[in-house]
Amino acid sequence: MPSVTTKNMSFEKALRIWRKKCETAGIKDRVRELEYYEKPNWKRKRKLKSAIKRQQRERAKEQAYWNDYRKSFGRRK
Repeated sequence: MPSVTTKNMSFEKALRIWRKKCETAGIKDRVRELEYYEKPNWKRKRKLKSAIKRQQRERAKEQAYWNDYRKSFGRRK
């Protein structure tokens, strides 16, 4: 659990630092994960869907790059 020493520090600043430490430690994500039970099958499906979306985004980005490349260096008349 993250901790912050608050010597000569305002409460607001200490709270901001503590929230940042919790965020980097992944506590918020873990709490959301444990909020409800997720069947192993649902977990696999969710991970598979996110992987497919990630690949589609990468493929679209690469295709846009090559389309721009062809436009700028295509055949010249």
